[in-house]
Amino acid sequence: MANRLEFLDVSGYQPNAQNRAFWDEAKQLGVAGAIIKITEGTWYRNPYGWNQISAAKLAGMKVAAYHFAKFVGNSYQAVNEANYAIATANSMGLPHGSIIVLDYEERAGIRAYNTQACIAFCKAIKAAGFMPAFYSYSGMANLWDYEAIRQATGAKFWVAAYPRLGPAYSPDYGSFPSISAYIDGWQYTDNWRGWGVDGSVDLTGVFTTTEKVTSGGHLDDCHFEDGKLVVGGWFASDKANGKGNHYIILTDDQGHEFARQSVALSPRPDVAKAFPDIPGAGQSGFAAKFDYTAAMAGKKLRVYFRYTDDPAGNGNATDYVSLADLSKSAAYLDSMSVSFGKQLHVAGWFASDMSIGKPNCFAILFDAAANRELQRVKVAPVARPDVAKAQPGIYGSGHSGFNAAFDYDASLVGHKLQIIARYSDEEHGEGKYVDYWFDPFQGPSMPVLDGKMEQTFVAHDISLSRQQDGTLLVNAK
Repeated sequence: MANRLEFLDVSGYQPNAQNRAFWDEAKQLGVAGAIIKITEGTWYRNPYGWNQISAAKLAGMKVAAYHFAKFVGNSYQAVNEANYAIATANSMGLPHGSIIVLDYEERAGIRAYNTQACIAFCKAIKAAGFMPAFYSYSGMANLWDYEAIRQATGAKFWVAAYPRLGPAYSPDYGSFPSISAYIDGWQYTDNWRGWGVDGSVDLTGVFTTTEKVTSGGHLDDCHFEDGKLVVGGWFASDKANGKGNHYIILTDDQGHEFARQSVALSPRPDVAKAFPDIPGAGQSGFAAKFDYTAAMAGKKLRVYFRYTDDPAGNGNATDYVSLADLSKSAAYLDSMSVSFGKQLHVAGWFASDMSIGKPNCFAILFDAAANRELQRVKVAPVARPDVAKAQPGIYGSGHSGFNAAFDYDASLVGHKLQIIARYSDEEHGEGKYVDYWFDPFQGPSMPVLDGKMEQTFVAHDISLSRQQDGTLLVNAK
């Protein structure tokens, strides 16, 4: 087993791996592969991931990615995490067909359920056109069944076992973790050559041997234009020969189809330059505009770029699959002020993919301390071309502005208040709705006049007289 190629895995803890020099030096020391952490759960993306992948590719490394799992034995959550990892891998430029590793380190759950959840994750990775791999510690084998995972998904196996502490310069094969006949990679140290990074040896070539790329794709664009959903990207494959019909198909993550369009391919000289070995790369552009529906809102759509021999878009097909997140919302409170007319004025914007089919817009003043609504006003949407430019990927961003005025008096000064922006399908603001809760604030002071607070009072009689200095004297009874 001597003289095998090695590979390193890095994460947000290694920002220096964004530099090509890091990988060039590693390459001189026998490293030929890089595995980059891209995601964790459904909430974390490695902020350095894109640069780390790019730097490793430039240095000639075979590049893979890994996802740190949090789903334990929940298969539904496992699929959600897989979809999150797939979308992130595509956005970070991981080559189509690369390995995405399931990093399973949760010391919890029941072995059978954990195994089924891992199988669900790996199947989703495989369905999206990537190669699944499974990673864990050898001492955790009682919490998962790799043989079952491999048989169900074909996942490669990367195992961690550290025979000694401190820097390691080569694997000690006398301490090899022989827990399976199908081990592809062994992570033998967490301090490779004193670099403070994990080091592994490639036993089968799967993590370090670069093969000629003959298929690839990417979802470059997903935005809204005049209420329509626009998607675009590229897909080229050596398996597209004889499949002269080209389609873009939208489904949910369960395969329910929303829409499909036959499209004409467009020139992509950039793809041909980047992937000279993929047949048809220079004419591989896909683009279409779809009606956006309420059924799509809140979903993570699967976007299929398809070559097929069937004019209807079925038949013998070759697909590239990516994800489009249609559950996005964004908002900002631009201004807030109190007028002499005892009103609290607020202005801002709120855009949401889930606002489709909800034409009624509201601003709500909420007492955050007492947890109750104080006032609700219906507002007319205001054109916001600046928001449309900044947030083209969110539905309705071009008409997301609002202005509202609430009754306001001294009793609310200093109270913990909150503004809620709402889209609703019901004219009074109930029914089906989507909200954005702005950060709580302390009720602002009332405005002042000549350094004194504005006062309101009731009088039966009032008279005015001008003083010698020009001021007015008010007498009230």
